[in-house]
Amino acid sequence: MDSERDAKRAFYTAADGPAPQPGRRRAIAAALGTAAAAALAGVGGRVRAQPAPEAYPSRPIRLIMPFSAGGGPDVVTRFVAKGMAERLGRNVIVEQKVGATGLVGMQELVKAPPDGYTIAYVNIAIPVAAELLGKGAFDLGRDVTPIGGTSRSINVLVTAPELSVRSVAELVAMIKAKPGGYSYASGGNGTPAHLNGEIFKKLQGLDVVHVPYKGLAGAINDIARNDVQYMFGTSGSMVPAIQGGRVRALAIAGPRRLPALPDVPTMAEAGFPNSDVQSWAGLVAPAGTPAPVIARLSQALQEVLGDAGTPAFLQTNGSDPFPTTPADFGQLLVSETARWQKFVRETGLKAD
Repeated sequence: MDSERDAKRAFYTAADGPAPQPGRRRAIAAALGTAAAAALAGVGGRVRAQPAPEAYPSRPIRLIMPFSAGGGPDVVTRFVAKGMAERLGRNVIVEQKVGATGLVGMQELVKAPPDGYTIAYVNIAIPVAAELLGKGAFDLGRDVTPIGGTSRSINVLVTAPELSVRSVAELVAMIKAKPGGYSYASGGNGTPAHLNGEIFKKLQGLDVVHVPYKGLAGAINDIARNDVQYMFGTSGSMVPAIQGGRVRALAIAGPRRLPALPDVPTMAEAGFPNSDVQSWAGLVAPAGTPAPVIARLSQALQEVLGDAGTPAFLQTNGSDPFPTTPADFGQLLVSETARWQKFVRETGLKAD
């Protein structure tokens, strides 16, 4: 009892103001009683073990897809999500949150608790859109915890099938013959298609109109009808459209030909070097997500990408596996954000 009396005296001495009222005294006594019980347990040499934290994951995980359903990013991400679910023992549910070239989905991510039960797909379009549209409201180096890379893809220059052009040179000649008379499509402001279109436009001195869509599906539909004449689309989305005859491939905007399109030359082979934009993609969680949770998610992701059947599936969709550690992917996010901020500011790129 002396120790309890001393504790009460010390509490009241430290308190600023009059002694507590009766109701508060009861609350203080209860708190002191709990503390005393814990101290007595320690004196006996045996401290009761605290319950272990809940095993992760214990419920389904939501994976935010900030781009349209059915496109290359969506197809690859659903494949990865299925494989991760098998390894985690919980469903990984892909949820579309489309708008503002991915920024709507990113805002949804940053509002989520950092507990590993909400993650998101990101790609090269996100840092560009953040500079073009967000004006610093979202930053991949600040607002997320990296999990790892998933895939890399390159762009393919495609045209409307009814156009007479059969090469990049013929496309450039057609556009220059009628300044302002043609347009190119993209899946939205800041997407790889937009970046590649602007680089090509500037290098070749073209007077052509940019038409942004809410995803590549709509862009492909309008190119198939010749409402828009050409586009640099990510290989994951373009390969199925090319193989289905909806668009015609002119060149690969990358360092090598694609296994899925072995007869299509690279831009450099076609005589137009330095026109490439390679796209990366991966998964992230909200900033502050605990390291053990990230490690578990990263392990599942790496196992999916290392599976024997994964490269063939991704290459069929125009992509390659892009396995990275969380730390390496985090460095990429920081460097790519700086790279594209500089590009947008130096070129004066605008949202159309």
